[in-house]
Amino acid sequence: MRCLVLVFLIAAVVADLGRRCSELNITVDEDDSWPEPQTTARTRLRHSRHLDNQPAKLEVKDNHKPIFKDCAKYHPSVKEEQPIGTYVMTVEAVDRDPPDRGGSITYNFISTFNEKERFKVDPVTGIITTVDIFDHDEPAREKEVYITVRATDNGQPELDDACTIKIKIEDINDNQPVFDKVTYMESVPQDLPVGRPVMRISATDIDEGDNSIVRYQLDTNSPDQQYFYIDKDNGLIFLNRSIDKPAGYKFHLSAVVTDKGEPPLQSSMTLDIAVVESNKKPPSFTEVPREPIRLKESYANFTHPITILKAQSNIEDEDKLQFELVMGQTEQTNKQHTFVLEPDANTAYLKLGHRLDYERITDYTLTVRVLNNYRLAAETIIYIKIEDVNDNIPIFSEIRSGTVLENEPIGTPVMQVRAIDADATSANNQVTYALEDPTNSFDIDPLTGNITTRVMLDRENRSYYSVKVFATDNSESALIPKRNNTGQHVFLIEIADKNDNPPQFTQDTYVTTEVAESANINELVTQVAAIDNDTASVVTYSIISGNTYDAFSITNYTGEIRVKNPLDYENITSYTLDVRATDGIFDDYAKIIISVLNINDNPPVFVANYSKTIQEETEYNGCVVKVEAYDPDLTNRTADQGIVYSLIKQEQKEFLKINRSGCLELTKPLDRDPPLGFAHWQIFIMAVDQAGDRGSESLRSTTEVLLELTDINDNAPYLVNSQPVIWYENEPPGPIALLTARDNDSLENGPPFTFAINETLGRGLDYRTKFSITGDVLSSLVSFDRENIKEYNIPIAITDSGSPRLTGVSFLRVIIGDTNDNPMHGAHSNIFVYNFRGETPDTEIGRVYVKDPDDWDTADKDFMWLPSFEKRSPNFDVYRSNGMIIMKRGTPAGTYALTFNVTEQSRNVPFHSVVATVNVTVKDIPEKAVDNSGSIRFMNISAESFIIPEFDGLSKREKLHRRLAKIFNTSLDNVDVFSVITKNTNSDKFLDVRFSAHGSPYYTPEKLHVMVSNALNKIEEELKLKVYMVNINECLLEKVNCPDSCRNILNKSNLPASIYTNTTSFVGVTVYIDPDCQCMVPEAVCLNGGTPFADKCECPEGLTGPRCESTKIGFSGDGWAIYPPLQTCLQGRISLTVTTNTPDCLILYMGPLRASQFLRIADFISLELLEGHLVLMMNYGSGTTRINNSVITVSDGNPHLIEVTFTKTTIELFVDDCHFTSCMALGAPIGPSEHLNVNGPIFMGGVSVDLQEISDAFNWSYVPSNRNMIGCISNFTYNDQTYNLGMPSYHLNAVDTCTLSYMSGVMFFFHTNFIATVIACLVVLIALLLLVVVHKKRKDNWAEKELDDIRENIIAYEDEGGGEGDAGYDLHVLRQMFQPQPEGDNYMRGPVVVAPAAPDISNFLDDKKSILDRDSEICHHDDVRHYAYEGDGNTSGSLSSLASCTDDGDLKFNYLSTFGPRFRKLADMYGDSDEERAGPHEESWC
Repeated sequence: MRCLVLVFLIAAVVADLGRRCSELNITVDEDDSWPEPQTTARTRLRHSRHLDNQPAKLEVKDNHKPIFKDCAKYHPSVKEEQPIGTYVMTVEAVDRDPPDRGGSITYNFISTFNEKERFKVDPVTGIITTVDIFDHDEPAREKEVYITVRATDNGQPELDDACTIKIKIEDINDNQPVFDKVTYMESVPQDLPVGRPVMRISATDIDEGDNSIVRYQLDTNSPDQQYFYIDKDNGLIFLNRSIDKPAGYKFHLSAVVTDKGEPPLQSSMTLDIAVVESNKKPPSFTEVPREPIRLKESYANFTHPITILKAQSNIEDEDKLQFELVMGQTEQTNKQHTFVLEPDANTAYLKLGHRLDYERITDYTLTVRVLNNYRLAAETIIYIKIEDVNDNIPIFSEIRSGTVLENEPIGTPVMQVRAIDADATSANNQVTYALEDPTNSFDIDPLTGNITTRVMLDRENRSYYSVKVFATDNSESALIPKRNNTGQHVFLIEIADKNDNPPQFTQDTYVTTEVAESANINELVTQVAAIDNDTASVVTYSIISGNTYDAFSITNYTGEIRVKNPLDYENITSYTLDVRATDGIFDDYAKIIISVLNINDNPPVFVANYSKTIQEETEYNGCVVKVEAYDPDLTNRTADQGIVYSLIKQEQKEFLKINRSGCLELTKPLDRDPPLGFAHWQIFIMAVDQAGDRGSESLRSTTEVLLELTDINDNAPYLVNSQPVIWYENEPPGPIALLTARDNDSLENGPPFTFAINETLGRGLDYRTKFSITGDVLSSLVSFDRENIKEYNIPIAITDSGSPRLTGVSFLRVIIGDTNDNPMHGAHSNIFVYNFRGETPDTEIGRVYVKDPDDWDTADKDFMWLPSFEKRSPNFDVYRSNGMIIMKRGTPAGTYALTFNVTEQSRNVPFHSVVATVNVTVKDIPEKAVDNSGSIRFMNISAESFIIPEFDGLSKREKLHRRLAKIFNTSLDNVDVFSVITKNTNSDKFLDVRFSAHGSPYYTPEKLHVMVSNALNKIEEELKLKVYMVNINECLLEKVNCPDSCRNILNKSNLPASIYTNTTSFVGVTVYIDPDCQCMVPEAVCLNGGTPFADKCECPEGLTGPRCESTKIGFSGDGWAIYPPLQTCLQGRISLTVTTNTPDCLILYMGPLRASQFLRIADFISLELLEGHLVLMMNYGSGTTRINNSVITVSDGNPHLIEVTFTKTTIELFVDDCHFTSCMALGAPIGPSEHLNVNGPIFMGGVSVDLQEISDAFNWSYVPSNRNMIGCISNFTYNDQTYNLGMPSYHLNAVDTCTLSYMSGVMFFFHTNFIATVIACLVVLIALLLLVVVHKKRKDNWAEKELDDIRENIIAYEDEGGGEGDAGYDLHVLRQMFQPQPEGDNYMRGPVVVAPAAPDISNFLDDKKSILDRDSEICHHDDVRHYAYEGDGNTSGSLSSLASCTDDGDLKFNYLSTFGPRFRKLADMYGDSDEERAGPHEESWC
C-alpha cells in the first residue's frame, strides 16, 4: 500500500513540474538552491509607466538577502591587553545577486544606544579589529564580548542579515603573584631538629589557569639559604641543617614565587627568622585526634566541638599560647571557613562553621598551628571524612510527554522516564519506578523506566492519558523518618492519529474583496482552509496555477494568501488562483477569485513634446501652445481626465499663464535679448490629476515647452572698451583707441557698427575739434595739456546694421596723462587723526602737500625733514619717495606742526626745492564714545568730498560737527565726528558717518538719534546733502541680509579708516554695522552698581531686575521716556505692567520718527488706552493690524499685566494672564511683510513727535494716540530680557518710582481752577525769591553762572563752610537738572529728573575759576593746585577743599542715599548707618 502511495506522489510531482517548466526557464545556481522563476520570451505586458527609458531596476522578487553561512562556526578570541587595531577575525556573507544588482555587501555593527565601541569592522572586507583594550582579570573581568555584525546588500530595497558572535577574551600572564603578607617574621630554637617545619609562606595570582598556579623557592644568593629548604607547592619552609647561630641571630632569606605562565612572572619577599635559645622550645600538642574524624553530611551542630586540641608551651613560666587554623587555597583546606577554631588558654575547640555537603566535598585536611610568645610554632593536621546520607529526593531530569500511534500492538514502547538521585553513594542513589495505577493502560519497567502499552489504544476513544510515575531510592530517608525518598511526576501520553482521511476545502470557490493595486508586499488578501479529520496529518497549501507574474504567495501551513509582487490594475484587473491542499497523501483543490482595485497610482502622461517659435516683444491673442495630458488610471481616454495645469517657475508667471484646458498664453511679451531675455525659453508645466484637490493623493508630472524667440532690432549697440583710456599730454595728434561695441540683438541686427562723435551730448565741449573717428579708430586732432583739462568723456554714437537701424550713445572716458612740465610751490595741509583707545598702530595718515599743476610726478620728488632728519618729530616718519606721513603707535594726543623740504627735478623741470608744512591734530577717542555713538547715512557723496574744505573754508564734516554741538547744546570739544566710511551698494552710493557727544558720561545713541532726527532738515540744508537714514540699521530691509531674526552688531577695529585729499586728510575709526541673523543674546552684565555672584547679580536695595535693573518708570502726564528699540526676531513677546487712571493715553510706541522720501519703512507698534481698554496696533510694513481688548478695564488704578506676542502669521494680546478666548485678542499681520523692522527707539508714556503727521506721510489706516500717560509702567521685558526702565536713554518729566503718593499727587484734583490757583501762588513765590536774591547777590554771582553747562555732580558741593562766603559760590545749583534745548521741528521742554547726563566737571570748574580770578575782591591765587588747601576763614566764593573741616569725623556723606540708584554704592561706602540715614540729611559737610 505504501509503495502505491509513493508512486502516486512521484507521478503527481513530475506532472506538475513538467507543466511549470513549459512556462518557466529553470536554472540552478552554483549553491544548488532553487532560483526565482524567470519569465520566458513571452513578454509581460506593462503600462507605459513601466516602459520608460530608465535603467533597469532590480525588483524585490529577484533580490536575495545576504547570508552568513558560517555564523555558527565563528568562535574567535583575542588576548587581553592587546593594542588597538589587533586583528580578531574576518566575517563573510554571501549574496547570490550580481554585484551591481544587489550582490555587493557592506558590513557594520548593530549596537545599542550609547554602547561603547569596542571593535571596528571594515565595511568591504569584513575584517574585525579592536578599537579598545580588554582586561580579562580583576577588576574588569572581561571574559567574553558579544558583537552583532550586519551585512547589507545594495539591492532595491537593501536587505540585511545579522550574525551575533561571541568573542572570547583570553587570559595572558600579565599579573605577577602577590604574597599574602607584607612581611614574614618567624622564630626558631637553636636545637630544632633538622627536617622540622619552620614557617609557611603563601601567594596568589589573579590570572587564570596555569597563569595562576604558583611555585615557591628560596633565593640561593642569600648566605642563610643553606639552613632551610622549601616545599615548592605549598610554601612550607623546613630546617635543612642544624642551627649553629647564637640566640638573637636573624636569618635573612629571600623567597621567590613564580607562576606557570608564559613568560613566567615572579615576586620576591624578604623573610626574617630569629634564632631563640634552646630552652625556648616550641609548643607541642598534648591532645589531638589520632584517627580521621567522621561526620555525616547532615551534621549541623554549630555549638558543640567536633574535637578538642590541647597543647603545652614547653617553656617554664610561659603558658600563653596562640592557636591558628590555617586557611588553605582550596575548599578542602578550609578556604571557605567551613570549620572554625575557638581557643581557650591551652585548649582549642574545633567547630562547624558552614553546612556540609558530601556531594560537593567528601573530606577536609585542616592544619592547626600553635605559637608561643617567641613565635615558635607547632602544627598538626586533622583529617575529617564526610559520610553520605540519603538527603536527596529522586528528581525526574527529562520532563516531557510521550506519543504512541493508535492501534499499535501490546508492548509497544511509548517513552522512557528517568529520575536522578543526587546522593553520591550507591547505598542511597539507586532508583526504582512504579505507576500510580498499575491497572492502567500502560506498564513500566521498575529498573529502566521504559513505559509500554498493555492494551491496544484507540485515538477516537481517548486522545491522551495522564500517567503518574513514582521514583523511589533504596535506603531510609534522612529527611523523612522511616521511609525512603520518593519523587513523582505526571507524564502526558498522546495517542497519535494515522493519516486515513483526505483534506477538504471549506469552499470550492473563494471570492475576495477587492485588493488595492497599491497593496503592500506581504499584505494579507484572504485565507483558505482545508479540514482533515486526521489530526496527525499536516495540511500544506500551494498555488498551482493562475498566479500570473507571481503576484501572490500562499503560506504553506496557514493558507494565507498574501501579495508577493506589486499589482497593477492597468495590466491585470483580476486573478483566478487554483490552490491545492495536501496532507502528504491526499489532495483537494479550490479556486480563489481576486479582483484588483484601481487606485490613483499613475501620474498624468503628456501626449507629446511641445515647442514653438514666436517673435520677441510681440503680444499674442489666444494659445501660444496647447498642452495635453491624460490620466492612465482612467480607462476611458475620451472622458474628462480631471487634470489641472500650472506653471512651476514662479518668475515665469509674470509673463505666462495656463488654464485648465492646457492653453498656454502670454500675459506680456517675451524678451529675447540680454540681460533679462533669452533666445530659448524653457517653460516647465505641471499636470496634477484628480482635479488637483486631493492633496497628497493627487499625482503629478511635468513637461517642458520650448519657446524659441526670433529677434527684432530693439536694442541699440553700446561701447565695451576697457576704460579709462590714457592719452598723455603734449603727444602729437594720432590714434588713441580701437573702438569695440556690442549689441544684445542677434547677429542679423548687430555688427558691423558705424561709429561717430555725438555733439548733442557734448556738454558744451566741441569734441570734433579735438577728436575724430575713422572707421572704428578714435584719434586726437590736437596736443593736450592736462593742466587745462584732465579728462574727456567723449559721446560716441554707435549704429548697428539691423532693420531698422538703431543708434546708441556711449561715453568713452579718456584721461590725459600727466607729464611733469610745471615747477611746484610750497603749501600747507591739515591732517586730523582720531586715535581709538590710544592704540592706533603705525598708520599712514596723509601725504605732504605741495602746489603743483602736475599730479603724476611724485616719482620726481624727494621729501625730507626740516630742519634735519635728526631733529624730526619722534612720533612721525615720512617716506622720502612719495611723501606719505606715518604716525607711530603710541603718539599722544595733541597738535603737531611738521615741516618738510621737498625737491623736484625732471626732464622738463630743473632742480628746485620748496618748504611744505603739515599740521597734524591727534585726538584720543575712548571706546565708550564709540559704543554710545550715533550714526547718519548720507546719499550720493564720496568720503573725499565730505572732508574737503568748501568755498567758505569749512568741510561738510566740520559743518556737521558744529551743527551737532548746537543740537546737543554743548561745546565743540564735547562732540566728535570720528568715523567717515563709504558704503556702496549695487544701486546706491552711501556715506556712513558716526558721531558722539558727552557731558561727563556720553549721551546714549537713542538720545542722539532722537535729537538729530528733530533737526534733520537743518542738517540737510546746511550740508546740502540728503540723509538716507538716521541710526544705521542693516536689519531694516526685510530679508535683505537675514531671512528671519536679525540684530545689529557694532564692529570696531584699531585699524583706522583713512581718507586722503591734497590739503586735508582725515583718519577716523573703523566702525561698521554687521547684521547677525539671530535674535537677542542675553548680556551677563550687572547694572546700576550690582556685583556678579556665581551666575546671578547681587543688587543694591530697590533694584529688583535680574541684572539689577530699575524696573519702574512714572509719568505725570507731560513727559515720556525712550529706550533701545526691539530687535527683529522670528517670534517676539512683550510683557509689561501698567498702572494708571487715565482712560485715554499712549503707553508705548516704536516706529519712524519722521517720514523719509528715500526709505519708506512704515513698520511700527503702538499700545494705548481708549476709553480704558487696551488697543494694540502693529504694522509689519504692508498694513496696520488693530487689536483691542474690550473685556478688561485697565484704567482703574490697579496694576495690569499686559502681554503681546507676535510671529509671521499671528499677533496676540493678553491682559492679566488671561488666555481664554473671552478675554484675549487675536489678529494677523496684513500684507506680505513678515517681521517688525523698526529703526526708532521705544517711547513710553508719550512721544516727542507728531504721530498724526507721520501717519499722513505713510498713509497708515490707524493713527496712534498723542495723549501722554499719567501713571506707571513696570517690569517691561522683550523675549524675557528685562529693560532698565529707571535709567532711560532720554526722557522728559519721568521718575523712577511708582509710589502712590507721586501718582495720586499728580492725578488728584486735576482741574483747571486748581491749576490756575497753583500757578498764581508759584508766580508770587518766585517774585519774592528774586527780590531776595537780587538784594543779596553780587552782580556776577548769578549773571556769570552759565546754567547751560551746569551738571549734577556725584555729591552736592556743600563743602564751602569754615567762614567762607557760601553764597558767593553756591554749588547747590549743581542739583538742578540739565536739559539741552535741541533744535528742530519738535521742541522738547522740561527738566530732566531721571538718570541725567553726569556733569562735565572739568570745564565747569575751569569756567568758575576764570570768573573768580577776574574778581578784584578775592584772592588771585585760586587754581587747581589750591583747591585742596583753601577755607579756614576765606571769604571768597572760591572752590572749597576737603580740608576746610576740622577733622575727618565731621565729614558727612549720609545724604548720598537720597541721590538715587547711581549713587547708592557711594552712599554704602561713605554714608552712615541705616538708622542715621533715617533722619534728616545734613546740608553741608562741615
